[in-house]
Amino acid sequence: MHTARTAFIAFSPEGTSLAAGGGNTVILWDTSQYITPYSLFLMADFDGDSAIGFPDFLLFVEQFGLSQTDKAYDARFDLDGDGAIGFGDFLIFATHFGKKVPSPGSSSG
Repeated sequence: MHTARTAFIAFSPEGTSLAAGGGNTVILWDTSQYITPYSLFLMADFDGDSAIGFPDFLLFVEQFGLSQTDKAYDARFDLDGDGAIGFGDFLIFATHFGKKVPSPGSSSG
């Protein structure tokens, strides 16, 4: 767990690692479990415009921090399926941000 004030955050070029740091501490997370198949890539296109961009991010942010027990919870924003919309979902979303939604069977890289 990272408890110090975060001064920087960065993904590795392939999106499989996340580094966060501040003070004299740098924490690395393995994000490979959040690199998702086509179906979740498509799910991150919340506004349905075939691209994952800022409008999708705004929709996501409205839901961030909600869980299944909250009245406003919308399961489509729970990309990792853990019953809460949080950091794991953000990692999945961020992996695909700025990309066009690929057609089925094509490479999503």
